[in-house]
Amino acid sequence: MKAEINKIELNFEDEGTGMPIIFLHGFPFDRHLWVDQIAVLKEHCRVITPDLRGFGDSSAPDEVYSMNQYAADIITLLDILSIEQAVVVGLSMGGYIALTIAEQYPERLLGLVFSNTHSAKDTAAKRQGRYNTAEKTNYDGIGFLVDDMLEKVLSENTLKTKPDVVEYVKQMMKRQRPSGVRGALKGMAERKDRTFILSEIQAPTMVIAGENDQLIPVIRAKAMAREIPHSHLEVISDAGHLSNLEQPELYNQVLLRFVDTFKTVESD
Repeated sequence: MKAEINKIELNFEDEGTGMPIIFLHGFPFDRHLWVDQIAVLKEHCRVITPDLRGFGDSSAPDEVYSMNQYAADIITLLDILSIEQAVVVGLSMGGYIALTIAEQYPERLLGLVFSNTHSAKDTAAKRQGRYNTAEKTNYDGIGFLVDDMLEKVLSENTLKTKPDVVEYVKQMMKRQRPSGVRGALKGMAERKDRTFILSEIQAPTMVIAGENDQLIPVIRAKAMAREIPHSHLEVISDAGHLSNLEQPELYNQVLLRFVDTFKTVESD
């Protein structure tokens, strides 16, 4: 499905019924990152999986995509779908967007899941690295980025023993457009530190980490969970940055337990 949102065409899938849960993918991926979660969660909830601005089948204008813009896109989508509140699940860059929603639209949150993400802004070196990568896509496309990121987003064990997952992730990255990659890289580079918002979050929150995540190690997830009231930390064993694809059964069990807490509250 597609909707006209904030001067772009946003592509999304909307499956199942019940409590709405919206999944925000990481960089440089699209809604297909959540294939294993959709298959299971749609039997329990209304599952919405957008292609974020610049990715998948959504529009990819050649401009900076700020976290504020991404958050506004998601809130507008919820408005179009007549959803007052939803559980927001954000992985990596999707987590940065979820944090922005928590800061700017807290009344729209039924619950939060921060997966393989953190709340700090980029260091100066990291920020410059993103700008350099964005610039390189102007001349070299994104093939070099796919090769560079593949071994960073997947655990060593996944790379060695799960060729189907490796190929799935590789192809998902390869089909993204340079303009979308540039827009997201610059937006992430310019995002602000949102650690201050953690202690103000009132919605029930789950923090998920991959045991072997090279990009955002478990210690950062633990730091987030300590700051967020009413939060709970889950570490997915034998998983890297894409813990939802590397260990889908474990990841889905964690999400289903979280979803069940809302059903318990409703029945009280």
